[in-house]
Amino acid sequence: MVPYFQLIGAHSDRVKYEEIGKTTQGHPYVLLTISSPKNLANLDKLVATNARLADPRGLSEANAKRLATEGKPFYYVQAGIHSTEVGNSQAAIEWAYRLATEKSDYIEKILDNLVILLQPCQNPDGIVLVNDYFAATAGTNYSRTYPDLYNKYTGHDDNRDWIMLTQIESRYNVSILNKYRPQVFQDSHGAGANAPRLFTPPYLSPYDPNIDTILVQQTDTVGLAMQRGMTVAGMKGNGWGSTYDYWSPSRQYCVYHGSARILTEAAAASNLAYPNVGAKPLGQQTTDINFIEPYDSNTWTLRNIIDWVSQAFYSGLEAVAYDTYNWLYNSYRVGTKAVTRTSPYAYVIPAGQRDPQAVRDALEIFHRGAVEIRQARVAFTADGKQYPAGSYIIHLQQPYAAFAKTLLEVQSYPQLLQYPGGPPQRPYDTTAQTLPMLLGFEADLITTSFSADTELLSSIRPAVVTKPSVAPSSGAYAIGPESYGVFRIVAALQKEDIPTFRAAAQFTDGGRTFPAGTFLVPPSSAARELLRTQSKDTGIPVSAIKTVPAVAGVQLKPGTKIGLLKPPDNMPSGWLMWTFDQYGVNYSVVEAGDYANLADTYDAIIMPDGVSKSSIVNGLSSTKYPPEWAWAFGVGTTGWNQLHDFVTAGGTLVTFGSGTATAQSLFGLPITSTLPSGSNSDFYCPGSLLSQEFDTNNPAAWGVPANNPVWFVSDDAYKLTSTSTYPVDVVAKYPDIGDQLKSGWLIGGEHLNGAVNGLSWTIGSGYVVTFGNEIGFRTWNRSEQRMLFNAAYYGPSKKLTAGQFQRLGK
Repeated sequence: MVPYFQLIGAHSDRVKYEEIGKTTQGHPYVLLTISSPKNLANLDKLVATNARLADPRGLSEANAKRLATEGKPFYYVQAGIHSTEVGNSQAAIEWAYRLATEKSDYIEKILDNLVILLQPCQNPDGIVLVNDYFAATAGTNYSRTYPDLYNKYTGHDDNRDWIMLTQIESRYNVSILNKYRPQVFQDSHGAGANAPRLFTPPYLSPYDPNIDTILVQQTDTVGLAMQRGMTVAGMKGNGWGSTYDYWSPSRQYCVYHGSARILTEAAAASNLAYPNVGAKPLGQQTTDINFIEPYDSNTWTLRNIIDWVSQAFYSGLEAVAYDTYNWLYNSYRVGTKAVTRTSPYAYVIPAGQRDPQAVRDALEIFHRGAVEIRQARVAFTADGKQYPAGSYIIHLQQPYAAFAKTLLEVQSYPQLLQYPGGPPQRPYDTTAQTLPMLLGFEADLITTSFSADTELLSSIRPAVVTKPSVAPSSGAYAIGPESYGVFRIVAALQKEDIPTFRAAAQFTDGGRTFPAGTFLVPPSSAARELLRTQSKDTGIPVSAIKTVPAVAGVQLKPGTKIGLLKPPDNMPSGWLMWTFDQYGVNYSVVEAGDYANLADTYDAIIMPDGVSKSSIVNGLSSTKYPPEWAWAFGVGTTGWNQLHDFVTAGGTLVTFGSGTATAQSLFGLPITSTLPSGSNSDFYCPGSLLSQEFDTNNPAAWGVPANNPVWFVSDDAYKLTSTSTYPVDVVAKYPDIGDQLKSGWLIGGEHLNGAVNGLSWTIGSGYVVTFGNEIGFRTWNRSEQRMLFNAAYYGPSKKLTAGQFQRLGK
C-alpha cells in the first residue's frame, strides 16, 4: 500500500503524501492530504484559519463569519485500526485513487470545498501481521485469522487508548487532530457478520455531557446523510441508533477537540476476505425506523464491504462540502461556548502530593491533549482554600477544557432501561475515566473565579527534588512506596544488581515517619549515583537516613525474573508487556516449553484476566496453527500440574480478574462468588470505579492509599469460606455498607457489601496473591496496579527478622 500512496503523492497535484513517523514495530504511519491544487498551495493559511476559528478568544463574530467564508472544512478519515476489519483500508486505496484522478464536476467540487485527511491504516503493524499470516496459510487447513494481538501491546484495545495516549500510534493520531482541527473525524471499522451491513450514527443514548451539543447534532447530520446515500444507491441492510453510545472518551478524543466522530461499522465477510454465504438473506429481516430496508441477498463479500463504506464516505464528504460555511462557523460557535464558560471555573491540582508520578502522568495527558496548564508562582486562594506555590491550574474557559473536565470529574452514567420497566440498557463500553481515582492524586473543582500569579507551561517536567545527601555507613537511602513510579527505580536497581530492601513496618528517622513498604538501599557510590539520576528523572524523592530501623523486612531477590502468562490475543497481558517495558522490568512471556522447568526460569508468574485452564492445558491447536506458534500450544494436564508444583515448591503467583477463578481451580481456593448469576438487572458493572478498603500493612498493599478506589469491569467478588485450608490474609475488601459506586455505573452494588477482593495465600512453600477485579486494566488504574509489583517482588524476596534487617542482610 505504501509505495502506491507514495506514487500518488509524487504524480498527483491533488495529493500530499506524508510519513508522520514510524510505528511500534517500525512501519511507516502515513497521512494523505487531499484537496484541489489551489487549496494545497494555500494549505498553511487554511490550517491557520481552522485554528483561529477553533480558538476564538479575541476573535469578533464578524471576523469569524469572514473566516468561515474564506476557509475550508477539514474531513479526517481513518481506517484499519482493527486489523482483522480488512475492508476499510482496502477501500482507502480506491478513495485515494478516485480523488487523485477523477475529472468530474462531482469530485472537483468536493476537492474545491474540502481538505481531506486520509489516514489509510491507523495500525500498520497489525495489517502486516494479519495479511502476511493470511497469505501464508492460503491453501492449508490452518486457521486463516492471525491468532495473536495485532498490535504489539494493545491488540483490539488500540482505539481505547485515546485518553491515556500511551501508544505511539495514538500520539500520531492526536498530533494530526491537534494540527488540523478537522470538523469531522470518520472512524471506519468492521463489525460481526450478523450486524447491519453498515452502521453509522446517530448513536444510542447517552452522550457524554462534555461533548458540545452542536457536535452531537452534526454527528447525527453526517450519519443520516450516509444512510440516505446508501438507500438512494440501493444499498440495503443498514442501521443506526443501535449498539454504540456516545459516551466513552477512550474511543473519541476528537469530540473534545471540535470534531464530530462518525463511526462506521461494516459487517464482516467470511475468513476476513471470502464471501459470507447463508441459506437465506443475511442479517435482520424486520424493518424499524432505524433499520428501514433489510438486506435481500444471502451473500456478502469483500467487494460489498468496500462499496458500502465507500458510498458512506462520499455521502459524508457531500454533507460537509455542500455546507462549508455552517461547518466552519459552527467551529467558532463550539469554541466560543468553551471559552466563555462561567461555571465551573477551574480545576486545581495541588503541589506536593504523595505521588508525583501520578500528577506528572496526568499533566502529560492533558498537555498532549492540547489543554492549557498553568502553574502558580506563589500561593493563592480558591473557593476559600489555600494552595501552595507550584500548584497546577486548568482553567475551564479554554477551547479543549472538555477533555480535561471529562477526565477529572466523577462520572454518573445514566440509568437507562431498554423499555419502561424493562432490563437496563447495557453501556457499549466503560463508564468511568476519573483520572484522580485511577492514578491516585487530588484535583479540586473550583466553582468561582479567583486570581493567581501563574505561568503557562510549554512542557511537562518531573517535580523538582532535592539531591539526596550522602547516607552514612550506619544508614541507607530511603524511597517511599507512595508513588507507583517507584517501581521504575526498583527495576533500575535490579538491573544494576544493587541490593534493595523493604521495611515491613512503619519507622521514624530524623523526625520523619516512613510507612511500611519503604525501600532501603545500602550506601554506596553506585547506589547514590543511580538514585540521584532516577530521582531527578522521575521527581520521586530519595532520602538519606542515619540509622537502619530495627523492624522486620525483606531483601528483594537480585534479578527477580517475572513470567507473564499470555495466551494468544490476550489484551490484559499485552498491556502488562507495555508497562513492564516502560519500567524496565526483567520479564518474559511463559512459553509452552518453559513448564517443565518453571522454578529455574521464573521467580514469580503473573496470571492476568483472560487466562483460563483451557488456555493453559489446551492452548492453540497444533492442527490449526503452524509450528511457529508452538510457544502457545497446550501443555496438557502435565503442564497444569507443573504450574501447581512451581507454586507449592516456593514460587510466587499473582492473579487478577478471571485469572483468579483459574487459580481457584488450580489450588481449590476456599472462595465463592458473592455476585448473583442472574440477569444484568441483578448485578452489572461494565467498567467503573468502586469503593475499597486496603490493609496497607499487608506487603501486597504497601504504598496504596487505605481507601483507594478499584476498577471493576464484569469481574467478580468473593466470600472467604475457610481460613484453615491455607493460611490467608485479606489484602482488600469492599466496605460492609454504603454506596459502592465511586464513578461510573453500577447495578446491585449491595452484593458487594463486605465481599473480599484481594487475598494473599501461603500454599505449600509458595506465595499466591489473588484479586477478583482487574488491577491491571489498560494501564488506566496505575495506583492499584502497584499491587502487582508489590506481590511479584515480595514473594521471592528473602524475609528478614528485625535484627537481620537492621544489618541490611549482613
